[in-house]
Amino acid sequence: MCSTEKHMIVAGAGIMGASIAYHLASCGIKVTVIDKGQPASGATGSSFGWIHSTVSDDAPDALLRRASVADWHRLEKEIPELWVNWTGALSYDDFSLESQADARLLRQPGISRLEPALNNPPQRAYYAQQDGAIDPIDATRVLLDKARTLGATLKTQAAIIGFTREGNNITGIETQEGILQADCLILACGTGISPLLDSIGTLLPITASPAILLRYGATGHVVNTLISGHDIEVRHTRNGDILAVEDYPTTGGIDGVASDTLTAMKIALKGTESAQLLSQSVGQRPVPADGCPIIGFIGDITGVYVAVMHPAVTCAATLGRMISEELVTGKSLEMLESYRPARFFSGQGNT
Repeated sequence: MCSTEKHMIVAGAGIMGASIAYHLASCGIKVTVIDKGQPASGATGSSFGWIHSTVSDDAPDALLRRASVADWHRLEKEIPELWVNWTGALSYDDFSLESQADARLLRQPGISRLEPALNNPPQRAYYAQQDGAIDPIDATRVLLDKARTLGATLKTQAAIIGFTREGNNITGIETQEGILQADCLILACGTGISPLLDSIGTLLPITASPAILLRYGATGHVVNTLISGHDIEVRHTRNGDILAVEDYPTTGGIDGVASDTLTAMKIALKGTESAQLLSQSVGQRPVPADGCPIIGFIGDITGVYVAVMHPAVTCAATLGRMISEELVTGKSLEMLESYRPARFFSGQGNT
């Protein structure tokens, strides 16, 4: 136990904020998690939940992704209530086929043995055996519950309406219930980070990238892995439903997406003939302007630490561990150096 008298506030009760809070509380830090809505009510609640570790070597988050699998396995051991489905992922989208060496690709008939429900299996696919999936809402709840047993406080339906400060040092937050003082404020609230920072004269370019999460009822088990292809991106949930994810249409509107996705799924997979739509939701994924994670303290304003990236689900376990280590020890981690917010601050005048 690395106990300390510090008090830290985590703004955002999604998967990233929940992981940071759990790791800080595990070190004996006094933690308050605050969210303007309910836990996982933002982008986390509409996340596909893929622990996606395989990217090209030059991807900006490659090292974080490759550390993610080990960290999720670690969390499983620490928190038995946490459920991760380690099915692996079968990918045959254009990016996966181009980014993997030909010798690493799976051929027919191996693809059909792995996924016999595919009606028209691709000639080549990449099987990331180490990948898995979580229910992001459930995982967020489990992490927050564990953090609370370790002493953390959760405040929901509590928007931040201002900051308290001494000179350039942020000393706390203002809510409708009053002021909360803290030694550090960690902003892990996705697209909500930019407007909060705008109010103190700091600009971080974080855009919203909408994605549609679709849930279908199925009569039986259809796929063995998580499938990510040019035609479908699907996996089973813990209760047997089928999840699918689609990018938001550039033409706007989602009325036809659910039916088009269901049609594509029925063409691609045996056993989905009677599948029916159960729910659909749109998540506003936070994406930094340059595509790289933003992790660290901001500009000339002290006391504020930012944690935002896409995909947060994949890297939440790793970043929760690393961020808590930085904040508790006061020592910067080399792996996070290229992600610092300072890269955006040239020419900004913080006030």
